[in-house]
Amino acid sequence: MDQDPNQPTQQQSYPQLRAPLSSRVRSLATALKPGKTTFPRLGRYLKAFFLDHWLDLVGILIVVGIAGVIWIIPARPPLLFPLLTPDGATYNPFIGYPYVTPILSSLLTGLLCGFIPLAVILLSQVFIRSFADFSSATLGLLYSLVTGTCFQVILKKSIGGLRPHFLSVCRPVVPEGLVGSGYHGMMYRVEDVCTGNSKDITNALQSFPSGHSEIAFAGLGYLSIYLFAHLQIGDASKMRKRGFWCMILVLMPILFATYISSALVLGYHHHAHDCLFGAAIGCLTAVLGYRIAFRSLLNARMNWRPRVGRRLKRAIDTESERGSEKRPERDAAPDGTGHGSALRRPSPGRGEIRSESDTGDELETDTRV
Repeated sequence: MDQDPNQPTQQQSYPQLRAPLSSRVRSLATALKPGKTTFPRLGRYLKAFFLDHWLDLVGILIVVGIAGVIWIIPARPPLLFPLLTPDGATYNPFIGYPYVTPILSSLLTGLLCGFIPLAVILLSQVFIRSFADFSSATLGLLYSLVTGTCFQVILKKSIGGLRPHFLSVCRPVVPEGLVGSGYHGMMYRVEDVCTGNSKDITNALQSFPSGHSEIAFAGLGYLSIYLFAHLQIGDASKMRKRGFWCMILVLMPILFATYISSALVLGYHHHAHDCLFGAAIGCLTAVLGYRIAFRSLLNARMNWRPRVGRRLKRAIDTESERGSEKRPERDAAPDGTGHGSALRRPSPGRGEIRSESDTGDELETDTRV
């Protein structure tokens, strides 16, 4: 049957070809393999980063030093505590719980809440492949951890509080003839009646705020913010659905931080208000640390974009210009079918999640190492 010449010619459409999983894995492995210029370029980026942020790094070291000095100073908050009622019965059972060895020590908690976010940020660079993102995220994490730790150390040493197991480590013995202060002489000082280990007693006087809770939410809370922003869950302009796994991934750090905090209450090391206040400090420093390191917190189209120093931006722009000059044109397929571009799907660090838009005079180029 002859085709009507007045009718437009229908072009035959070819379905887009999807590369098999093995090919995509090989392509990703090839892209991650460092080239001859990778490490020299990384060195230039690091040099520019340190020149941009040397004052910030010095400030971090100063805050760490202040927190360390305050921590090692042998100081006890001048607390009075009720011991006995006038008839000789125990007056305050809320500080009479037994001492239980904590599930996670302070050192282990700090290491976990610092290195887990750092490891996730580093692992995410498999997809993002951005030195600017990694450096800004790491710097913001340091801001959060260091500032929150210094905050809670100052409060512990100056205010403190009685832990639920205080009487168990204090082992109070009222000397004959000693009369306490306050109503009916019920209030006593630590140095007057405690006979336990001095180090344990000092620790039992530092219940408020919870350092475990603070470091947990400062580190793991920061990680949840980072994942929420970089998965672009809050971006209303994205039409594609977000899988339930995104929600689980964002909440997992918060769940772990909540477990660390709650275990301290159940283990008689802190009261609930100690953990709540410590968590509030951690959340505050996490939010501020992320906001300083990235361009926004709530704006979903900007909150994954890092703030970049002047020297690092110049170095990235220079490398991008060199890469553009050397990058060959590979749009046409070798077999002439026109399907070559379908086999080269954008990586998660490019394409939809990392499409650059006109956002101002800061980083506007691909910042991959």
